[in-house]
Amino acid sequence: MEEQTAALREALTGRYGDAVTVEYIDIYSEQMPEYPNVLRLLLRGDIAVPIISLNGEPTFAGGIAQDMIEEELQTRGLQPLA
Repeated sequence: MEEQTAALREALTGRYGDAVTVEYIDIYSEQMPEYPNVLRLLLRGDIAVPIISLNGEPTFAGGIAQDMIEEELQTRGLQPLA
């Protein structure tokens, strides 16, 4: 999953520059309390990983689909640099 996240980071920062930050957070790490919206979903047990959050809100779950993420970014007003 870390490799997929790295590939997504490379692709999105290449298209959107510094306007996009992509991070991999292991759900078993000590960082999880920093993401209460995601943690709440995980504790309910009815969501698949990976979970993709935009602006801190869980938006997609169960896979990494760059085209869906880009579509959502553009819906939110972010346009590719080139």
